[in-house]
Amino acid sequence: LNEALERGYHTNTAYKSRKFSIKKEDTENIYLTLEELKSINELYLKPMPRLDRVRDLFLVGCFTGLRFSDFSCLKKEHFKKMDGIDVIEITTQKTKDKLIIPIHPIVKTIFNKYDGMMPPELSNQKMNDYLKEIGEMAKINEPIIKTRTKGGIRIDKIYKKHDLISTHTARRSFATNAFKAGISAISIMKITGHQSDRSFKLYIKMNQAENALLMAKNSFFLECA
Repeated sequence: LNEALERGYHTNTAYKSRKFSIKKEDTENIYLTLEELKSINELYLKPMPRLDRVRDLFLVGCFTGLRFSDFSCLKKEHFKKMDGIDVIEITTQKTKDKLIIPIHPIVKTIFNKYDGMMPPELSNQKMNDYLKEIGEMAKINEPIIKTRTKGGIRIDKIYKKHDLISTHTARRSFATNAFKAGISAISIMKITGHQSDRSFKLYIKMNQAENALLMAKNSFFLECA
């Protein structure tokens, strides 16, 4: 609207009023649990190389927290040792942040599988199509209700979870699973590059049941000795 005003396309400045607000709805973006990622990792896809490399690329994203533009371009020189620990050191394409990420065993296995390189990358859209196919093969079929409001009317639509998997699911899966494992939000944000708690919390996709079970393991809820 500002750009259009500057170009003389309109003269209506009502949108600058403090009374003007943009309505937003929370979207039911998914993440994949460690159990679901294990199911994907254990799929036998050798006869289907197109799905095999997409699966491997996706898992690298799930266990590094990198964006598609970064995890799809990892090269041998990004894999280093620091005080005897295997890490990935990379400068991100989008934000130019320098990240150092511990290498998960699954990522190391994939790295060795391709002789020190990542699988050849595909387009984001093509990879998203294949990921849905892989998710279906892994029987990730939980029904997910997505709600939106159109014309003041609430509309619910039910999807199978595998139909909602995309490359961006990898980053949400990394953040949520790391958080559930007890890694601090600050440490996770160092990898995901989030600058504020508010933006980071959008990536933590635990539902109420998962949150309750996680809290139940805290000493606060355990019976006093």
